[in-house]
Amino acid sequence: MKVWEIYGEGEGFVVDGTEMAFEVSGFIEADDSNAAFAQACELAKREHPELAQAAGPFPRPEINAMEIQEIGADLAVEVGTVQVD
Repeated sequence: MKVWEIYGEGEGFVVDGTEMAFEVSGFIEADDSNAAFAQACELAKREHPELAQAAGPFPRPEINAMEIQEIGADLAVEVGTVQVD
């Protein structure tokens, strides 16, 4: 497995009647970049269930991968965690 640094942006999420946007970032261990971003989204949904709105029918909120890059495992501080801002 490889370690990936991910950064994504989400928009169109409704929280308490207000449309919100967010950023997600972190370090994920996965076989490829697609799996890393999918895992990051799943981790973010555990802490913020409202992000599951992205799985609904169209038009729906979206989460876009803005940057995903492989890094050396020794550079990652906390692998397997994401931050949602």
